[in-house]
Amino acid sequence: MEKSNRLLVFILFFVIAFIYWRIYVFLLFNKGDVSFFRAMSGLSIHHYHYGLLIILIASLLLIFHKVNGVSIGLMGFGLGSVFDSFVARLFPSGGTRVGEIINYNQSFSMTSLVFMIIILLSVNFYLISRQIEIKFINKLYSKKLW
Repeated sequence: MEKSNRLLVFILFFVIAFIYWRIYVFLLFNKGDVSFFRAMSGLSIHHYHYGLLIILIASLLLIFHKVNGVSIGLMGFGLGSVFDSFVARLFPSGGTRVGEIINYNQSFSMTSLVFMIIILLSVNFYLISRQIEIKFINKLYSKKLW
């Protein structure tokens, strides 16, 4: 898979995670409702935690299997899930479920800014890596092979 395609897959799934979780929370938990899993277990599991598990799986795929669309897509979705919840976790919620939802909704603009910064950093890393490759290839071709 080419680097430009990797970048597109990563950014696409990164943004899909942001959109997915925002819609999911807005439609299902906007009134402070509690998820089935949270009601049964009492654990405060958020998409931040799901994102960490997805990042773990993607990392293992990248390390031990291969770099492909699935591993890169999982990495993008996992990081998108973590960063969508990250900004809201920085502000105290007062310990209530309604407070958590209010923080999450109020953090939309700051979270959007964080997402844009991460996307710009990703594009910059891609462009820098291309420049390094181009310089290396030019050095190889500039040497005379006698």
